[in-house]
Amino acid sequence: MTAVSEADEELYRKLLSERYGSLEQLEAERFPVVAAGAGEEQWRRQVREIAARYGWRLQYHTADSRRSDPGWPDEVFGHLGQRRTLFVEFKTDTGRIRPAQREWLAHLAASGFEVAVWRPRDLPTVLEVLGPARQRAALPPNFRRPTP
Repeated sequence: MTAVSEADEELYRKLLSERYGSLEQLEAERFPVVAAGAGEEQWRRQVREIAARYGWRLQYHTADSRRSDPGWPDEVFGHLGQRRTLFVEFKTDTGRIRPAQREWLAHLAASGFEVAVWRPRDLPTVLEVLGPARQRAALPPNFRRPTP
């Protein structure tokens, strides 16, 4: 198997978009938004499926967090080829981040990891992070870091 250079990948994306239109639009059609009112678990499963399609083979989710220490993110994704690790907290569009979750997310981000809080309305961002654009995940701009 041969490695594809970034220049080759960029050319491929350009040719695809010239022939088929906006890649973002194609991706949005391929992965429809979770129905309004869907729960956090349904949203998490959809993102997990998207991640698998893009080669994020390493996926970890604590099945029963009631016996775990509070605050750990819902999902950890690993992409072997990109050497990336991503920590994600899933919320509904109206869900709130608990203090222990806020503390863990802020700590992981400050330690240099890719960390995100994803809601169904964030599907375009999810596709940019997990897909070929390889955008680096980040906490939302309005994320309030805990006070020390």
